[in-house]
Amino acid sequence: MPWLSDEASQLPLIISLSVLVVGLYFRGTFLWVSVSLVLCFLLIVDRDSIVTLVVYAFTALLVIAGYRRIRMGLAPTRDDPENADPPTRGTLVVDSNNLLGLVKWDLGLFQEFITELQADGFSVHLFFDHSIQRLLKQNKLMQPTETVPMTLCRVMGMNRHQLTVSRKGHKADALLVRHADRHRLTVLSNDRFNKKRDDKFYLEAARRLSQAGLIKRVGLVDGRLTIL
Repeated sequence: MPWLSDEASQLPLIISLSVLVVGLYFRGTFLWVSVSLVLCFLLIVDRDSIVTLVVYAFTALLVIAGYRRIRMGLAPTRDDPENADPPTRGTLVVDSNNLLGLVKWDLGLFQEFITELQADGFSVHLFFDHSIQRLLKQNKLMQPTETVPMTLCRVMGMNRHQLTVSRKGHKADALLVRHADRHRLTVLSNDRFNKKRDDKFYLEAARRLSQAGLIKRVGLVDGRLTIL
């Protein structure tokens, strides 16, 4: 039957295309092996089909390349400003009570300083002594159902992970220094953290930070907190 003979004549080409599809799916070494096998097979069985196979394969490659380019064009890239992550210059650990003392406990000036740091691309982690409660109550910032950390988060506009408050009757210095030493973060404070009565491990951590240049002094310039 003529149609049967025509179909049989196309069989080597169909087999070759099937092998190439498998190679394209797995790519890499599989692709090169499949191309080699197909060429050897057609050279032996049906040389005339090689040209047809090349045309089909080239067309398929163009279609695949076009599809991948379309997908790349639709996917957001890192250079796209609308999809880019906000820039960050690292995390600063802030000795909050220490800096508040510099501005005579003016919470507004302290907030202004923190806002400027964030605007410059820094993340901040604020450490407060529990005694900050007194300032919050004096300024009538605490609500009846709030704890000190809850009030500070609301007032400073920060989440709980950016803020640490010491236990009642304790200072936050040890918490601050150990956190900064563990994560190799820069500390903003005028405290030297070298009082002899302090814990030995705390003093060693503070010494490591100081030797690494990770303790930065903050001073008043024109009445505003500034890193010196």
